Amino acid sequence: MNLSQWSWIVLSTLIGFYITMLIAGYAASRRLKTGLREFYVAGGRLSALTIVFHYMATYMEAWEFVGMPAVIVSEGFEWWVMEMIFYLSFVALFPLVSLRIYRAAKLHNYVTPTDLIVHRVGGFEKPLRILISLMIFYATIIYIGMIYIPAAGVLSASTGGEIPYQAFLAIYVIFMIIYLLMGGFRAAAYANIISGVAFIVAFIAMIYATLTYWGGFSNLAWTAYTSEIAPQVFQKTQPTQYFLTMLLVYGLSWLFIPHLVTAFYASKDSKAVLVGGLGSNAGFFLGAFVSPLLLGLGILALFGSNLPEIEVVEGYVPLLFIQLFGYGPILILIIIGLIAITRSTIDTMLLLASSIVDVDIIEKALGLKISERSRKMVTNIVVIAVALISILPALNPEAPMVIIGYELAWPAYAVIAWPTMIMLLWPRANKYGGFACYLAGFASLLLFTYIIWPEAPHNPFGLWEGTLPSLTAVATLIIVSLLTPPPSKQFVESYYGLNKQ
Repeated sequence: MNLSQWSWIVLSTLIGFYITMLIAGYAASRRLKTGLREFYVAGGRLSALTIVFHYMATYMEAWEFVGMPAVIVSEGFEWWVMEMIFYLSFVALFPLVSLRIYRAAKLHNYVTPTDLIVHRVGGFEKPLRILISLMIFYATIIYIGMIYIPAAGVLSASTGGEIPYQAFLAIYVIFMIIYLLMGGFRAAAYANIISGVAFIVAFIAMIYATLTYWGGFSNLAWTAYTSEIAPQVFQKTQPTQYFLTMLLVYGLSWLFIPHLVTAFYASKDSKAVLVGGLGSNAGFFLGAFVSPLLLGLGILALFGSNLPEIEVVEGYVPLLFIQLFGYGPILILIIIGLIAITRSTIDTMLLLASSIVDVDIIEKALGLKISERSRKMVTNIVVIAVALISILPALNPEAPMVIIGYELAWPAYAVIAWPTMIMLLWPRANKYGGFACYLAGFASLLLFTYIIWPEAPHNPFGLWEGTLPSLTAVATLIIVSLLTPPPSKQFVESYYGLNKQ
């Protein structure tokens, strides 16, 4: 392979980073006790500090730090604005919902998000587990695939395209699988501590560039706003109803995102949940608000209409840092931060998919009795299979990762989240409404997206893509529950009494 010295350095940096991750995985495996609850949710014993970094790393991920700046440039500044407004509807309700989920999880030893849903619905356990598993799998594969895009795109752009996007995609997936299989959720949480530190390096570098290269934020913003392509970037193209439905439907669905719910399960105590929530706020402010704003404006100000040619638009971010800092030690540290950012969510989502197949389908839906060793083998196979299947959306992406997420992945999460949150707060919801709402929501999602309205936003009203399926699910829950017998008094007192303890 005839590569430049810098390309070899980038490749070596990736390998060195994952060797460090493997050490974290090995350390986790040494502490890994027997039992799949330990593998999937660290036995529910992770400290507040570990949970804080886990939450922060989740927000300081490829979506915000790499994907959002690229979308600002390629699709328009309004997408950053829409991403920010959902936070207003999320943060106030976080303590209420997270503590309710945490208390139920501790009392009933939940392992998967489906455990909580099935327990609250109170019936149709086996078919419901299979249905929810299919819904989560659908969203998870799309989500992992879209994060692969910046993971490989950042590294390929860093080498100037000398090492192809597809080559880095393969290397990245292989290392992810190996280190995750070694230590389960504990390995992912430990690795997020390392990733959080690495992120801070990249974030400080951008603050430094803003102050020294442009002389402050106001100069940076003005340079970007007066660039040649500013009229294309700073314009409103989406209807007002799209903004409003993103604020409500997309924003509140963040309160029950499956791979974050398992972090509630893994928390040692309620303090870890609440402190972790503060970490998520800090992570969101740095990773979702400040970072993409500075990076997106930086790309506009530096390149203007002379945007470099790249395989995927997420490659703009490393090229910005190369222009600002040149090739050297500082850039290597920044690349480490970018590598860390792109892997901070994939690992927990792979574990989520594995736990769903193992616990929800094999053990509880199908009732298969197999040994602990055989189940561990199944989990390994599932992690490998999902990691490989998720490559498909990333092989030849037709849109930026953020747009793929808004259009395809997040609508599926919203269809799960909305009826679940209502059932947590509404005792009258019964098993008939519970099962029917998920079935109707998922069926309508698939119909609207792929058959009835195959063009985005998959409805004729200009609403966010997940709005109609979520409303269908909620309406079905309420109507069917009211038309059928209520849950037994014993069930209501037992379930809601637990959550008030």
